[in-house]
Amino acid sequence: MSDEEKTKGQSGPQDAPPREPQPQAPPPTAAPPPPPQPGPALPIPRGLLARMDFLLQQPEQVMARVREGRDLGVLCVLFFQVALLNSLIYGAVMGASNLLQGAEMAMHHKLALIGITALKVPVLFLLTLAIVFPPIYVSNALAGARLGARQMAAVLLGGMAVGSTLLASLATVAFFFALTSVSYDFIKLLHVAFFAYAGFGGLLFVIKVLTKLRGAHIRPTPLHLQVAWLLLYVFVGTQLAWILRPFIASPDEPFEVFRDRTGSFYEGVQRSAVLFIRGQTE
Repeated sequence: MSDEEKTKGQSGPQDAPPREPQPQAPPPTAAPPPPPQPGPALPIPRGLLARMDFLLQQPEQVMARVREGRDLGVLCVLFFQVALLNSLIYGAVMGASNLLQGAEMAMHHKLALIGITALKVPVLFLLTLAIVFPPIYVSNALAGARLGARQMAAVLLGGMAVGSTLLASLATVAFFFALTSVSYDFIKLLHVAFFAYAGFGGLLFVIKVLTKLRGAHIRPTPLHLQVAWLLLYVFVGTQLAWILRPFIASPDEPFEVFRDRTGSFYEGVQRSAVLFIRGQTE
C-alpha cells in the first residue's frame, strides 16, 4: 500500500463546509412595570384633622377611589369641609390684619371686616370652582378621558381642599408680617403671592390625579388641556377676587363691603408693586 492510500485512509471523510451563522433572535424585552397599586383600601378616618392628613398623606387612596367610583359622596364632603375650614381660617387672619394697619375707620368696622373677609375667601374658592367646572368637565369628556361628572367634581374639590390647606398653613406667616409691617402695599402683595402659591399647588394636585387616573374606562387628560384649565382658573379666580374686594382695608378708603368695579386685578397689583418699590403707601 502506497503512502497516498495510507494517508487517505487515515484522514477519513472530508469535513462538511462551514454553515453560515443563523441570525439570533433578539432577547425578549421586559414588559413595562405595572403602575403602583394603592394597596388595601384604608377606611376614611373620622374627624376633620384626621381626614386632612388622609388627603395629604394618602393621595393614592384618593386616586383609587376616584378611579373606581367608590365613596365619591364621602370624598366630596371631606374635601368641602377641609376647604371651608381652611379658607375661613385664612380669611379671618386677613381680616384681622386690618386691626394692625393704619386704616382710618371705626373699631367696630375693623372687627366687622374680620367676619366679612373670613366669608369672602371660601366664597372665592367655591364660586371659582362653580364657574370653571362646566367647561372643564365638557372639554375633558370631549378629549376622551371618560371621567364621570361626580368623579371630576371629587377631583376638583380635592384640588380646592389642597389649595386651601396650603393657604391656611401660611396664616401664621401672614399674621406675623401684619404685626411687623405697616405698608399696605406690601401686605396686599404678600397675600397675592400666598394665594398664587396655594392656587398653583391645588391645580398641581388636580393635574397629578388626572395624569395617574388609568383604568379600563379612563384615559389620562391631554397636557394641552391641563394648561388651558390652568389659565382658566387663573383668569376666573383673579377677576372674581377683584369683584369681591376689599379683603384688606385701604388706609385712605372708607369702610366698604364691596368696592366699585373700576380697573382690574392686574392693574391693582401693578400699582401696589410700583408704590411698594418706591417706598410709598396708598
